[in-house]
Amino acid sequence: MRTLSYFSLVPNKPAETYIDRQLVHLHSLLAEHPEDKVQLMHQILVYMFCKDPDEIISYAFELLDADQEMEYTDEIYFAMAKAYTDKNDLNQAIECYRKIIAIDPTSEEVIYELGALYEKQKDIDAALSVYDYLDNEAIKGGKEDMYRYKGTLYYNRKEFNKALDCYQRAYELSTDDTDGWIIESLGETYWQMKNYKESSTWFKKALEINPQSSNAHYGMGLCYQNTDDGYRALHHYFEAIKIKPDFANAYNNIAAVTINKEGDIKKGIEMLNKALEKNNDKESLSLIYQNLSRVYHRTYEYDLAEYYKKEFIKSVGLEGLFTEYDDESDDDEI
Repeated sequence: MRTLSYFSLVPNKPAETYIDRQLVHLHSLLAEHPEDKVQLMHQILVYMFCKDPDEIISYAFELLDADQEMEYTDEIYFAMAKAYTDKNDLNQAIECYRKIIAIDPTSEEVIYELGALYEKQKDIDAALSVYDYLDNEAIKGGKEDMYRYKGTLYYNRKEFNKALDCYQRAYELSTDDTDGWIIESLGETYWQMKNYKESSTWFKKALEINPQSSNAHYGMGLCYQNTDDGYRALHHYFEAIKIKPDFANAYNNIAAVTINKEGDIKKGIEMLNKALEKNNDKESLSLIYQNLSRVYHRTYEYDLAEYYKKEFIKSVGLEGLFTEYDDESDDDEI
């Protein structure tokens, strides 16, 4: 790329925004130096990142036409993809990212962005296919990241055998012995598969690396709770909320153990109310409402039981459709 000897940015003077000043300056240079049209148009596109998406897309098409040597094609499509994403036109954004990958299949930022768009569209098979591009020696740590991303997608799709295989491969490839995320992911996957012994082994390993991991303490609590060791389960749940005071699921499970194993309904209700106070997750909220309804039914406080039953039904989007719900309990239910 030829350097423009006359090119310089305008100083940061108090006037209109810095970006607008640069754009005015660049448009002036473009009028004065038409021989450098493509390079200057590229600079203008770079500074348009905060402008209206339609304006960016229109200018990007102009630059595509002008850039006969295709010097900036990948950058142009990247700007267009971002603009289309801002417009929530995900299909067009995906098409732009696909064109970049066709030019450079080692562009890891584009791979991550494209995979995320497919995930947003709930097209998990397409996302899995995109992350295969990370398996490239030219991408540092790419193969490990591929297994991490694919493992998470399989986990969320409840294909736990495939998730476990990916997480194990990522762990084998990992060069960071202090990486607790992949270890905790293995613990969570084994727990989902009801292999509590193996799950606890991985959560213990995570705690050896990071004793302040609220997630690992919570995982240990789940393993002990599911093997009827309420005492040790409570220990780890309380450790989790010491580290993360807003850990609503830990409060909920403390309530379940306290009521179901220890018979302390008053303490259990206190924990459920704390869970309700700390909660910011819709799925957890449903379970908390359900548990509050059940426990108040046990204490013959039927008005409160009915109130939380209605809140549960509302939280799962069934208001007006159903008046009853399944009363079969899991370990984290009361």
